[in-house]
Amino acid sequence: MNAERLALVLRLTGIGWYVAVCIGGGALGGWWLDGRTGWSPLLTLLGLALGLAVALVGMMRMLLSIFAADTDD
Repeated sequence: MNAERLALVLRLTGIGWYVAVCIGGGALGGWWLDGRTGWSPLLTLLGLALGLAVALVGMMRMLLSIFAADTDD
């Protein structure tokens, strides 16, 4: 495997981790806040929705930068 391919694989793996951390962090943060406020499951669902939105925007930006770099070469 050449260096360019390895760099692409690592970038795509990083995007996967980013998405997982955003969604999991949003859900866990909402769950934690639900335990503090007693508003279960409202804040868990809001945290999950926020995590999904952040993950989607971030993933799209990262993928667009990969595609842009690929077309420049």
